[in-house]
Amino acid sequence: MSRLQLGKRKFWRRGLLTLLAVLMVGVTLSACSAAPTTKRADNQIHVVATLGFYGEAAKAILGDRGQVTTVINSPSIDAESYEPDVKTAKKVAKADVVIANGLGYDSWMDRVVAANDDAQTKKLTIGTLMGKKTGDNPHLWTDSTTMVKVTRHLVAQFSKLDPSQAAAFKRRGIAYEKQLAVLPRLAKQLAEHSNHQQVAVSEPVFDLALSAMGYRISDGHFAQSIEEDSDPTPADITKLQNQIKQRKIAFFVENTQNTSKNVTAMVNLAKKYNIPIVKVTETMPVNQSYRTWMLKQYQQVQRIQAKEGQS
Repeated sequence: MSRLQLGKRKFWRRGLLTLLAVLMVGVTLSACSAAPTTKRADNQIHVVATLGFYGEAAKAILGDRGQVTTVINSPSIDAESYEPDVKTAKKVAKADVVIANGLGYDSWMDRVVAANDDAQTKKLTIGTLMGKKTGDNPHLWTDSTTMVKVTRHLVAQFSKLDPSQAAAFKRRGIAYEKQLAVLPRLAKQLAEHSNHQQVAVSEPVFDLALSAMGYRISDGHFAQSIEEDSDPTPADITKLQNQIKQRKIAFFVENTQNTSKNVTAMVNLAKKYNIPIVKVTETMPVNQSYRTWMLKQYQQVQRIQAKEGQS
C-alpha cells in the first residue's frame, strides 16, 4: 500500500481537501506555537510519532520523563491516506520531537510540521536517518537494523533536551536494544540457510526483511501493481502463476491487510501447489510490541526453512 507514486496521485486527487486541511492546521498551529517547546511546566519531553513502533521506542527511552502520542494507532488507519485533524495539529504544535517515517509514506506530517513556525521542534525522519532516498522502499521497520539506529538517535536527542536525564535515557535505550537483538540475529541465521532462493510477494511490505534473510524477490512488477492499487499485466500474472506451478519460489508472502482478487487467486494457487504462505501485516497489531510482531513474522520463515531441512 506504500509508495511515492501513489502518494502523489492521491495528493493531487485530494487537492482541494488537502489545501483546506493545511489551512486549518496552519491556523491552529499559529494559535499554539507560542508555547515553549524545551522547558515545560510539567518537565516532560513531548513526542509525536506517526507510527506505533517509533512511538514505542520513544516511550521505552523516556520512561516517566516524557509523553508520547502516536497518530496512526490502529491497523484500520492507512498512514498514506490519513488527513491530519485539529487534535493532531495541536499535538504537533506542542511537541519537542516529531518522528516520521519519510520517503512519501507519511508526507502529511511534513505539511503539519511546516505549518508550525516553532523552530525549536525537532523532526526525525527515519528515511534520512537510514540514508535512504525518495523512491526507495519505505517499509524501513522490517529491516532488523532500523529500530536500533532509531533508538540510539532518540537517546542522543532526548539527552540534549534534558541533560539531567541523559544517563537514564542511555540505560533505557540499551535495555530496549537488548530486546530487539533477537531480530538481526535471527535474520542472519535465516540468511545462512536461505540458499538465495526466490520468493514471491503480494506487495513489497516485507522486502527489506527478506533481503536481510538472503532471499530474492521474483515478482517485483506484480507486487508493485498491487501496491499501487492497479491490476497487474497479463504477462506478470502468467509469470507468477508459472513460478508457483513450477515451484520456482520457496514461499509466497501475503500482506493480509490488502486483499484483491489477484492476490487471493495467487494465494489459492500457491496452496494448491503446496507453496508455503508467509502472512505479514503493514501495521503493528493492537496489543503487540514491535519485537513480538516482527518476531512472529520472521519465525514463519524459520519454520519453512526447518521443514525444508527435514524433507
